[in-house]
Amino acid sequence: MYEFLINDEKPELEVAPKDSWPILIVDDEPAIHTVTKFALEDEYFDGKKLSFISAYTAQEAKEILRSRNDIALVLLDVVMEVETAGLDMAAWIREELNNKLIRIILRTGQPGQAPEKTVILNYDIFDYKNKTELTAQKLFSCVISGLRSYRDVLALSNHSIGLKRVVRSTADLFKKQYVSEYASGVLLQLTSLLYSSADAVLVNLDANQELDRVLNSSKIIAAVGDYEQYLGANINTVLSARVLSECLESTQVIYKNISDKEILFSYKTRDDHKTLLCIKYKQCFSSDDLSLIELFVQSVAIAQERMRFWQETEETLNEMIKLLSGSIEKHAKQGDQYFTGVTKIAMLLAKKHGLILKREISERQKKDSI
Repeated sequence: MYEFLINDEKPELEVAPKDSWPILIVDDEPAIHTVTKFALEDEYFDGKKLSFISAYTAQEAKEILRSRNDIALVLLDVVMEVETAGLDMAAWIREELNNKLIRIILRTGQPGQAPEKTVILNYDIFDYKNKTELTAQKLFSCVISGLRSYRDVLALSNHSIGLKRVVRSTADLFKKQYVSEYASGVLLQLTSLLYSSADAVLVNLDANQELDRVLNSSKIIAAVGDYEQYLGANINTVLSARVLSECLESTQVIYKNISDKEILFSYKTRDDHKTLLCIKYKQCFSSDDLSLIELFVQSVAIAQERMRFWQETEETLNEMIKLLSGSIEKHAKQGDQYFTGVTKIAMLLAKKHGLILKREISERQKKDSI
């Protein structure tokens, strides 16, 4: 009954633009695609436009879902190639594709074919609608509710991923290779808590270095969003010399620079290093959000300071052990008394670092055999 709204040929598959909510329409009636887009094409949610991708069979929809993981919501027809095509696909999304995030809204023109109560109880879907009763306003309300639910479960999922990274790296935080893992985990948690799809980058700066050296030697230690591709690269790939110069010249412990769609926060530690966070965002943050961002930068900066202190201590101890070893080799012929004294010092240092000497192992084996 919607034939007057459509062309004779099916449109090519659309590619969802960036900064949008991709919605997959799965229906074997081209008119349903046209009517759905007509009703929702100018709508926005949470600062992002709704965009649409069309599939006319369940198999076509599966291929799309296999190739991309950014689909927020599926408007899924129940009856297509077979009477249960939509139901089978809903089960496939959850069980085989193992996608628990995407919101599924089932639509049917034959409600008696799949009773609502049975479908709601047996399938992990967000909603179930009768096409004949689905007005433009009801469709809008249903889709926006689905996108809000998707945003929330995505934030929880990212928060969980970030928390796992933090827990995994905390035990080895003071090893240099785990600092990036720790910072990335906390940064992912931060953007999740802010409900933000912002692009963010974190870098550690040595405030005592010249600007040119900072630009060419400071590495990005954590990044999310579009900045993730620059992880490990020099900071000059994402921030200009002017921005970094203003940050380095500031004598404040906490430096803030909030401009249109960009926030810069840095925290200066006692050893004259600055942890700098740059967030490019699409929506304004509240004062509570800004306080959370500030706390994040401060906590990461302090963790890095502790890591640097630990590394300096470890390097000092290693240098002491090297000097003692050289002294032993040099004076070994001067007598057993000197050699024994230096050996005791070396043993104490070894125990302090958790080393077990062969003699102790032998003594423990003797005790165990008694």
